[in-house]
Amino acid sequence: MSSKTFTGRNVEAAVQKAAEALGVSADSLQYTVMAGQGGGFALIKVGTGDGAGPLVEKLSGDAAPASTQGASEAPAERPERPEREDRGDRGGRGGDRGGDRGGRGDRGGDRGGRGDRGGRGGRRDNRGGGDRGPRRGPREDEVAVPVPTDGPTEVVMRVAEGVQLSEVGEDAHEVLRDVLTGMGFGMNVDVTEDEATIRFDLHSGVYHECLVAKEMELLDALQHLVDKIVNFDAEDRKKVVIDSEGAKRQVDEDLGRSALELADRAVAEGKTFKMGPLDPRSRRLIHMALREHEGVTTRSEGEGVFRRVCIVPNE
Repeated sequence: MSSKTFTGRNVEAAVQKAAEALGVSADSLQYTVMAGQGGGFALIKVGTGDGAGPLVEKLSGDAAPASTQGASEAPAERPERPEREDRGDRGGRGGDRGGDRGGRGDRGGDRGGRGDRGGRGGRRDNRGGGDRGPRRGPREDEVAVPVPTDGPTEVVMRVAEGVQLSEVGEDAHEVLRDVLTGMGFGMNVDVTEDEATIRFDLHSGVYHECLVAKEMELLDALQHLVDKIVNFDAEDRKKVVIDSEGAKRQVDEDLGRSALELADRAVAEGKTFKMGPLDPRSRRLIHMALREHEGVTTRSEGEGVFRRVCIVPNE
């Protein structure tokens, strides 16, 4: 399944841009948030099932569309009100009102009996169940992905030819293999190492969707776990990178491309653009991507999880 990426000042703007480009309603679009989950600049990915059309939520057979454009149905006719008797003797009624209203005092007692209006609470509870048309479908990153129960269980680690793993690399190799085996996630894993990084490329197959669901939550947790274990008391610390089917590499490429596009806009429009909030790795990637750009400079601003990257046009 192929995919397309879209950007915007926030997730809603990116979704609207994708919907307009693909010719579908924003409410029915299924997408994955790749950056900007916490607000600010957003990057989303929309899967296309046939390489052309967007993947949209299908309505159930008995669901009615929210609206019909150009509908020609006329509104239902209101029933005629019965003619009222000649009201010429209103004056007479005025005289009676004073005496009859005393009887209305009894209504006070009846109203007390209407305390069962509490049942109205039930009406309110049901208001949400009215036929209001289809609601927004969940984003792909909001949907729980089931773990395959019939997938492979054997983990095969394949060290790249000519690579001699360091002590930290050997430890990371062993820890990752044991963790994947304990999870029951069988797959082939390619291992490489250089002076600063130990890299594991998972050919995860049927387990890929589980690993990258919810903005790669499980994949990042796996990487964090292995990194902390092997570097806890290591003299020569090395960064551990774990990717699944090239998903992180694709996100990096999309984020870098978006940064370059915003840099060109910053130069053309003469104004600063902000990307984020972003995690430290994504911010560093943007700084690197624009380091050689002659028209802009970059800086980070904000605190903690709210830090953004500012793309500033040079004067």
